Amino acid sequence: MVAYLEGFSLKTIVSNARVKVNMENEPTFTIHGARGTMAVSGRAFSRYGGETTCFSLATRQGILIVDAGTGIIALGDQLMRQSDLPPITIMFTHLHLDHVIGLPLFKPLYRKGASITLMADPHRKENWPGCLRTLVAPPFWPLDLWHFGAAIRFQPLPRQNRRMRTYGVEIAWHPLRHPQQCLAYRLGIQKHSVVIATDNELDADTANGGFTDFCRGASVLIADAQYTTAEYFTKHGWGHGTWAACARLAATAGVGRLILTHHDRRRQDAQIDRLVRQAQRIFPATHAARSGMRVY
Repeated sequence: MVAYLEGFSLKTIVSNARVKVNMENEPTFTIHGARGTMAVSGRAFSRYGGETTCFSLATRQGILIVDAGTGIIALGDQLMRQSDLPPITIMFTHLHLDHVIGLPLFKPLYRKGASITLMADPHRKENWPGCLRTLVAPPFWPLDLWHFGAAIRFQPLPRQNRRMRTYGVEIAWHPLRHPQQCLAYRLGIQKHSVVIATDNELDADTANGGFTDFCRGASVLIADAQYTTAEYFTKHGWGHGTWAACARLAATAGVGRLILTHHDRRRQDAQIDRLVRQAQRIFPATHAARSGMRVY
């Protein structure tokens, strides 16, 4: 069924952690995919992973997911091992293919009785529910969302104030510099706060004090570092940033930890290691996102 509605002391654990939502557990934030543009595979990418963007924040009230890249597939497989699924909300930063391509294979969508809400920016120029229904329908997929078992509803983010509360999480959002619109999300719960800025041409936003304020004091900043400085020289306007701009933002905004994400699809593990070491010269508490990385 598909419905339309209108409107820490953080210790990074690097593992291919299985995600289980236990209503008695503390909130858990996990990265399920950190690759940009397209999923990749192979030994050279094995440590940081080849899955595209997906994050989850599991609380006692439900599970909040940001983006549905290929990383959402393994998350769905883990959720299906539970006898009872929690309420699920998927918020999209934007609709580029690497951020939605895993949606048809998110198994909870097929479970009868599951409750899943899909949310996106109400100011998007296109009909975003229609775009997702086109993706998950013939000829691109054998079934369309109307034939899935879950109760699925499309709900825009609130039009006013750029904030809401879901599953005990305080959520705010901010527009980013990226083609066809993109949002950053700030998720706050129990004094933990994570800013997710997956696709953002930060290097071009030299006067964007508003975004710096949006990030200020966050426990963790997860930021788009797809390019090196040399690569960015030929990619102005493509909507992605550099590790150097991310490190400078982290230092200026006074965040606790910086996690570089949206790794270029050609970037091998050893190369990502080098970028992290370079970023640490500007902001020492810098790490690189990897599939299965538990942030807290």
